[in-house]
Amino acid sequence: MKLYILFSLLFISSIVTGQEKEYPSIKKGDFPEGVYMTLEDVLNKKPSSTEEVYFKVCEKCDSLALPEKALFYFKQKNKRVKFPLAVSHKGEMYFQTYRKYTNRDDKGYDPDQYSRFCKVLNYGRFIYFEENMKGLWSKAFLGALSPLAYSINGKTKGIVLDLDNKEFNILQDCDDLNDFLSAHNIPQIPCNPDAYTIGDLRAKIEEINLPYR
Repeated sequence: MKLYILFSLLFISSIVTGQEKEYPSIKKGDFPEGVYMTLEDVLNKKPSSTEEVYFKVCEKCDSLALPEKALFYFKQKNKRVKFPLAVSHKGEMYFQTYRKYTNRDDKGYDPDQYSRFCKVLNYGRFIYFEENMKGLWSKAFLGALSPLAYSINGKTKGIVLDLDNKEFNILQDCDDLNDFLSAHNIPQIPCNPDAYTIGDLRAKIEEINLPYR
């Protein structure tokens, strides 16, 4: 009888293990060098163009405390890379933010500078990077300020490429993060929204992504 129970438990365990969902993931270095025009190109890991590019760091609007950002240029044409969604350059992946690819709850957010690309900081189940974002209402209100002041005052947001839903999700605060975690069957975290920081978000994304690398 005991042997029968043991085999039954092992059988049930094997079924449960077999039914565990496997999630898509991306590792650093998965993207061939080149320019990616669309999200479909990114998901297929197929660059739209392999034309050589170089970048300039956005020194006037960045500091060591801000996300790593770059302005890309086509080397042969010496023209700014403006419209592609992403650029893979020397083993690093860079994204800019487009409304058409973001979650519907994030449509009111824009980057504080267009055609600027942000380096991916974390790979795994989710691709993670950071950008300084402004809501449309903020842009209208701050329109009279100089571009330099507007850039400095931008709010840094963590952004994930959700491979399950094929969209970008701007993680606005701790509550928004917990909603995102619940939607992906990941336990919520206890936290005070007023004290939530980008550092906390980075640590959580690292915890989630680590098993997928």
